[in-house]
Amino acid sequence: MNNAEIDSSGLGLFRPKEYFRPATIFEAVSLLAKYKAKSRIIAGGTDVLVMKPTECEYLIDITRLPLDYIETDKNGLRMGALTTFRSIESSEALENGGYKLLKEAAHKMGSTPIRNVATVGGNISNALPSTEICPALVAHDSKVKIVGLSREKVILLEEFFIGVRKTVLRSDELLTEIQAPKTPPFTGTSFIKIGRTAEDISMVNAAVRVTLGNDRVCKEVRIVLGGGVGPTLIRSKRAESLLEGERVGEDLIQKAAVEASEGCCPRSVSFRGSPLYKIEISKILVKRALKQALERAYTR
Repeated sequence: MNNAEIDSSGLGLFRPKEYFRPATIFEAVSLLAKYKAKSRIIAGGTDVLVMKPTECEYLIDITRLPLDYIETDKNGLRMGALTTFRSIESSEALENGGYKLLKEAAHKMGSTPIRNVATVGGNISNALPSTEICPALVAHDSKVKIVGLSREKVILLEEFFIGVRKTVLRSDELLTEIQAPKTPPFTGTSFIKIGRTAEDISMVNAAVRVTLGNDRVCKEVRIVLGGGVGPTLIRSKRAESLLEGERVGEDLIQKAAVEASEGCCPRSVSFRGSPLYKIEISKILVKRALKQALERAYTR
């Protein structure tokens, strides 16, 4: 019988065969290696308990693992995969460490009850293009630590995603940590989201980070679009190149916003807006985010 039995009301019942609660990362990845595609990781449960994957026969609860932390030091940021969005949005370490962009993005994710339980590692691994936190993390040049049974590796987050709900994560691997380099002085950031409601998932969102030199020339910029702009988030390197090495004014901001929007490739059919609408909105959001990030960089 299929795992997702049907009750009299017509609703799918999610009834995996077994439930595990490992105490160590090694135990968790050992279970993943054993059951592979038939297993699912669960922590906050805000994705897996909604999707109710019918192929799942084994639930692996990782909430006992020591992966709930936010640490900043001279080298940058380390954040455990079990860190909740509520912890991110209320973190003083992120506020004082120059990672306010992550706090803003976390605050825009769902409702307060969802943010209380949803974890950053689960959100990343779910790989939905509508995610709020991932564009902000990519704007900070973040990396993710992935642990398998025989090895561990650290890769750029922007290389982690390969499509809608598709990542480079193998069925026997676990994402355990997010890392980001130290934020340079004179850096400003901005995150802006458009959704049907304040608590709804993103229709389009934009994360921007701008670092200025002493002469107020743009040293480094990151422009990342998320939401329904493509099968995964989009970092606009061509738009970034227009700004780096320049004193950024209104004309350059407009050109960069247009360039970023031209890299979008929304789905042809979506109840959250037409492709043309999302492309136009992305242009507006990038322009607003760049202006706000520049203002914040000037005042730091």
